[in-house]
Amino acid sequence: MAPSTLLTDLVGVTPHPSASDISISKPLWVPSGARGVFGGQVIAQSLAASARTISSPLGLHSMHCYFLLPAFSNPDIEYRVERLRDGKSYSNRLVRAWQGEREVFVLLASYTSPPTPLPKNFGSIPQNSSSSTKEGGNNAKMSNSLRFALPQSASQSIKDITNSTRQGVQPKYQAPFPANLRPWKECYTEESRWQKFFDERAANWTGARKKFLTEYIRERRESPVGIARARYRSLEESQYEEAEDGAHHTRLSWLHARLGPDEKPDIETVKAMIAYMTDFQFIGTASRAVGLNQSSIPRIGMLASLDHSIHFYPFPENFDPSAPLLHVMEAQSVDVASGRGMLQGRVYTQEGDLIAVTAQEGVVRADLKGLEAKGLVEGGVVGEDNGAKQRKAKL
Repeated sequence: MAPSTLLTDLVGVTPHPSASDISISKPLWVPSGARGVFGGQVIAQSLAASARTISSPLGLHSMHCYFLLPAFSNPDIEYRVERLRDGKSYSNRLVRAWQGEREVFVLLASYTSPPTPLPKNFGSIPQNSSSSTKEGGNNAKMSNSLRFALPQSASQSIKDITNSTRQGVQPKYQAPFPANLRPWKECYTEESRWQKFFDERAANWTGARKKFLTEYIRERRESPVGIARARYRSLEESQYEEAEDGAHHTRLSWLHARLGPDEKPDIETVKAMIAYMTDFQFIGTASRAVGLNQSSIPRIGMLASLDHSIHFYPFPENFDPSAPLLHVMEAQSVDVASGRGMLQGRVYTQEGDLIAVTAQEGVVRADLKGLEAKGLVEGGVVGEDNGAKQRKAKL
């Protein structure tokens, strides 16, 4: 099924008619069962507003944001950009999102120059490298900071350190891509996986649980973002195994931007798209780590994002914005008593290039009083606003 809305529209903004540093939101999406607008969309639109104030060749390299209050599908959100600093190598922006008289969201973004090309012989060992260490020999002096940086065991001698430097300096390092993963095309999309689960195991469900699942399946079919659980080649697990009870502290998801033939996003729009997509299922990994869901006892009471951060790294030259990306999400700490969970993530191209590192903290509460669950759709905002009425939105 074709998406009902273009992804580039969901992450885009409209320039303010009279203020160059203010942008207006495009149609906002409230997921089924959520307390407010999808948080990833607010992040993405804030980045789009910020990017309008940045000149090439600077590009976004990091952002950190906080969700202050729930945002609703109307009225429009006004993104007000403050130019904090414009330097030779770095520029910084502060974006405040206002909906009427309510400030609902704040974001800090940092932009930097493109990478400096390294010489072809970077990291190679000069022929006279051995002579350069003779003067110090094995009795080379250590600075005070280096001495404290060494392991307490002190098992590595200065000679060991000298020998390691002779191996050359590497131009980059990245956390390795997970081994033995099936590609996107061999994995089941969320809508197909949950539809099969519903047909085979949940056809007799009734009430809110059935409504929640059927609406989720519909939203995934109509969404411009495809999601598929990443599967390992060595396992022959059921395509809907995760629907069963059990705690899992790590989640690997393929994210696929379903771009139309006329969608040709530039690199800054792609970063906004990544911000939008990585908010899917992120905080939900925290609840899964402790076994909280709608069927657990106690059941999940509230799930919502508090903040979100992303650090971007250079994209490969042949980067295809329509190709699937892998988001590796890992719960670091989840404490039900405090009602919070912390996660970290990594975003890879399907070829294995690490292009972004993510982090998020969110509210993870158990329903201890038997009240109706709030904010069950993963991704979103938190905050109490009893005076506002939730409104429907178009996806």
